[in-house]
Amino acid sequence: MTSRNAQGNGVHMKGKVLFVVGLGVGYVLGTRAGRERYEQIKGAAASVWNTPTVQKGVDSAKDFAMARVGSVSDTVLDQVKAFIGNATKASGASKQDVRSAAESAKQNVSKAASAARDAVDETAAKLDDAIDEAADAAEASAAADAKPAAKPARKPAPKPRTAKSGS
Repeated sequence: MTSRNAQGNGVHMKGKVLFVVGLGVGYVLGTRAGRERYEQIKGAAASVWNTPTVQKGVDSAKDFAMARVGSVSDTVLDQVKAFIGNATKASGASKQDVRSAAESAKQNVSKAASAARDAVDETAAKLDDAIDEAADAAEASAAADAKPAAKPARKPAPKPRTAKSGS
């Protein structure tokens, strides 16, 4: 069994979120028309956040996480009840019976914790994808707002001809 860093599971997603936030803050503070541009960015982010695609992703992540948390807590509760029941079931239970029940409960709780960890990882990946999609949409919207109106290309003025002197 490999050990996992309890705080390392969401580092990648946190890094992306912090990078995007830092980029936005730096851009707003660095521009002369910071407040006006801030309002444009805020509006674009709100419109992206409120799109059905993003909200569908958010809702699916919430539903998935809630379903996993509910099933994990039920599993843990059932295993604890089974452990207590097996340990105190009969007054004639031997030390080996209690040890066996405790080991079984330990394994089942470990499985439940692993399932919870996997559920959190999967939810984090889905949220990471939703953040990437929202950032891409906001970037595209900001780029479209920032493009100046295209000017028609002008041909350069013709150069005046000079008469060549011959010999």
